[in-house]
Amino acid sequence: MLSTIGTKSNSNITFSSSHNYQQSPEVTGNLDDLLTEILLCIPIKLLLKFKSVSKHWLSLISNPVFCHRLSLIRKPITGLFYHHFALQVSNPEYDFINLDSNPSSPPFRTLTFVNTSYGNQILQSCNGLLLCSSGHSNYYFYDPTTKQYRILPQPRIGRGVSRSIFGVNLAFDPSKSSDHKVIYVGACDSFLGGQLHMEIYSSETSDWRYGGTLTAPSGINFNTGVFWNGAINWVSSSEISLYFDIDQEKLQEMPMPPVPDGWDSGIYQYFGESGGHLLLIDFCGASPFIVYEMRTDYSGWFVKHHVDLGGVAAAFPEMIRTYLDPDDLHYYGYSLLGVVGEENDDDSYLLLHLPNKVVHYDLKDKTYKNLLDVASDGNQAADASSLQYRWFGAFQYYQCLACV
Repeated sequence: MLSTIGTKSNSNITFSSSHNYQQSPEVTGNLDDLLTEILLCIPIKLLLKFKSVSKHWLSLISNPVFCHRLSLIRKPITGLFYHHFALQVSNPEYDFINLDSNPSSPPFRTLTFVNTSYGNQILQSCNGLLLCSSGHSNYYFYDPTTKQYRILPQPRIGRGVSRSIFGVNLAFDPSKSSDHKVIYVGACDSFLGGQLHMEIYSSETSDWRYGGTLTAPSGINFNTGVFWNGAINWVSSSEISLYFDIDQEKLQEMPMPPVPDGWDSGIYQYFGESGGHLLLIDFCGASPFIVYEMRTDYSGWFVKHHVDLGGVAAAFPEMIRTYLDPDDLHYYGYSLLGVVGEENDDDSYLLLHLPNKVVHYDLKDKTYKNLLDVASDGNQAADASSLQYRWFGAFQYYQCLACV
């Protein structure tokens, strides 16, 4: 535990009998620089406690410059929140997969920071910040580390009238800016003949502004946008997808991997960001399957990993669907919860949801281990019907000091 920092003797420091002392601005600045370097090495949970040491420490830790420097230090995913994809309850309970080397209690089970008859649910997570919703067009930022939240005003277009919400996506990169943005894609009958339109919310202005109209390829999913490479990226089941560059506010096309022979369209089992990489995993239930990575210039996808789950099935035979032909692409019952990127990219791993289990699968050495037992929700048989979770219902949790 840190207590005080000082020197044995200095002509610019005068000590009193009560140990209070006055310092020259130069000495104060030097000591603050040293203290800041030490605090940057402290775990975030301890930093929150250190805020109460003194007003001076509170000022240092709350300083946006300190928060920015802290964000440049890469931190591992602490865990994943996830809820049952089939349950549309008004105020869901979130289970938590703890991935920390020093496990602690889950930050929450339900979101209760705003009292509402609709309840609160997570829409997206991005670099430690959560975008949440309670009812139609009611959105919130929430930092589960600091417990701070912000209520967003409703999007401007179509306020008070019936509207269709196609997607609401969070963009937050604390290493570049404390500003966090939301990209809203929707339509309403009273505006532009029902065309899709975009609105952009900025935490710096605390308001929405019009972002233009757009034409989308068929099969695009605006609900599962992923923030990567300074853009919101949307995947589709056709040959072309889209991404929206946040800084340039420009919509661009993104190619998709080729659809194999015999498939009408791409039905992907995972799309997300991990360790600074945009990843796409092909076809639901298939094994072996391919992990694709997008090039940073958006010129195309390349094969990152081949994954064969034969060894996993031998160790956990409950994932084998005995009523299907082994040649069937859906022979194994499993779902992907996510890809976790470590500081060394070679240490990345998959989180596989098998019937009543969550399994850690190492992408480099192909080893696996049972990470968590999952209740079957009353299902008597441990089969595919007990796969309650999907990647689009799993939300990464990082510890951060976002200026909400």
